[in-house]
Amino acid sequence: MAKLAQGTQIYFLDPDTNQTVAVQCATTFTPGGAPADQIETTCLEDHDRTYEPGLRTPGQATMTINADPENASHLRLHELSLENPQRVLSWAVGWSDGTAQPTVDSSGDFELPTTRTWFTFQGYVGDFPFDFAANTVVTSQVSVQRSGGSAWIKKVTT
Repeated sequence: MAKLAQGTQIYFLDPDTNQTVAVQCATTFTPGGAPADQIETTCLEDHDRTYEPGLRTPGQATMTINADPENASHLRLHELSLENPQRVLSWAVGWSDGTAQPTVDSSGDFELPTTRTWFTFQGYVGDFPFDFAANTVVTSQVSVQRSGGSAWIKKVTT
């Protein structure tokens, strides 16, 4: 059965406090893909190209938020986007099939409740541009450059 997007929550681990931060008032989230590169193996005598799969190249995750200077999670994301050098963060997206929030384990990683489906990845905040348009609220389409793989962790059902 399909899952509703409404009820999805996005979290990251703040590298300075080692605490989970819930991103407030996201209106869209796209995790981006990680397609395998193409390694060409075509020989001169071949009449069609042939390929082998190469390394995967993680793409960019994007989320649109209704930017609010009174919202601590928005201010923190903006700060992280300006860092130089930027730090790779841990991200967890909690699906709408549960409401439990992640915590931090003794090793400084997410402890994900099994009562909810999760999508996790690593990435740095690449950009936090503001969008001011007539007759709307101020938004930002935050980009997160993914690094490495991802995991889709299914909710445990009994």
